[in-house]
Amino acid sequence: MVRPAGHQYGALVMQWVVKLVLQAATSFRGASAVLEVFQPWLLGLERIPAPNTGQRWLLRLGLYELQRPKDVAADWVWMMDHTIQIGSTKCLLIVAVRLSAWEAAGRGALAHDDLTVLALEPMQRSSGSDVCQQMQSALQQTGEPRAVLTDGGSDLKRGIAEFQQAHPQVAALSDIKHKMALFLQSELDRDPQWSPFVTQVGQTKARLQQTVAACLIPPGLKTKARYMNLAELVDWGQRTLGYLDRPPAARDPGLPEVKVEAGVGWLRAYRESLGHWQASMDVVEITLAVVRENGYHTEAASFLQQRLAAGVLEGPSQRMAEQAVAFVAAQSTAARPGEHLPGSTECLESLIGKGKRLEGQQSRSGFTKMVLGMAAAVIQPTTEFIREALATVKTCDVHQWCEQKLGESLQSQRRRTLKPLSAGTKTG
Repeated sequence: MVRPAGHQYGALVMQWVVKLVLQAATSFRGASAVLEVFQPWLLGLERIPAPNTGQRWLLRLGLYELQRPKDVAADWVWMMDHTIQIGSTKCLLIVAVRLSAWEAAGRGALAHDDLTVLALEPMQRSSGSDVCQQMQSALQQTGEPRAVLTDGGSDLKRGIAEFQQAHPQVAALSDIKHKMALFLQSELDRDPQWSPFVTQVGQTKARLQQTVAACLIPPGLKTKARYMNLAELVDWGQRTLGYLDRPPAARDPGLPEVKVEAGVGWLRAYRESLGHWQASMDVVEITLAVVRENGYHTEAASFLQQRLAAGVLEGPSQRMAEQAVAFVAAQSTAARPGEHLPGSTECLESLIGKGKRLEGQQSRSGFTKMVLGMAAAVIQPTTEFIREALATVKTCDVHQWCEQKLGESLQSQRRRTLKPLSAGTKTG
């Protein structure tokens, strides 16, 4: 087994650890345990790397991805977003995808390994000027991008507008999922049935969670970006109505009828509303699928209109469909003939989610060195890449980057500020 210079473990062992952590969602301790279990069948695995060793490999790979030279080309599309932890610090993440590579792959939904990380910048404040400054730094890596795609955050929009003053050829695009969530929010907020429905959902959970009918408990509403996560709740309502519509002989004998009626019988009053809401959710899903697969392009609006016309639309769903088509048409004006521009930041949001998983419990201390895991998560951890990365980036480089970018952690501030009481001191 070939070992990178100065290392005790082979590049293949490093590859196993990285893939277990990034792709199989194990912890570093879990990755070491998995290798220990399979050691008898893994040729060349003479010793098991410690969890801290695997962590250092991952951080070095992440820093290498962040700092390695990128191709300067005219077909880069940037995507930007912030991730937030405890404290006042935000982390601006800028990733990019080559249109030529996306086309060669047949387009479709972007994956993590389609992305290249350009910036991973913890920021105490994030004004439009701060965002523009980071975009100017990213410009040195790829050259002027073809377009910049965001979720429409106010500081990001201001930063892009300032950036466009010097680079007017760069198109500013908006994420389709966030826009559809805004359309959906507008429709539901004007629907007099929606608020009482949500209230009943909350009461139902309290009524059923300690009963034999707990299987009928509705899914919980997410407090963050709830209008992007309502499909599961509406689906629950539809399927539960389907159960209530069954004849008594076809129902589950283990669920007392009295308990079922007391718990979810109220749904019958929302039958028509649930049908309308489901139709609106269908408009959202069709729109997301169309843009996710082929992005914004000159034929996108007409193609979406054809897809939506295949369903039964009326009232709220009809308005949603009209708004979706108009928005896709407006965004697609940025596309040149024959060009497809990505319109979904879901891959970026997923990458941020993976970064939060990697930070795990340490997220209670604000951003830690594991923030570099987001950069590591886009790499293809081939043995060649690993050897090049570890030959270029040392552990001391990771420490230096953390000192410069992260500063003092919240945990360190706690230890410094909340000193232990003196021996013998009573608190009450």
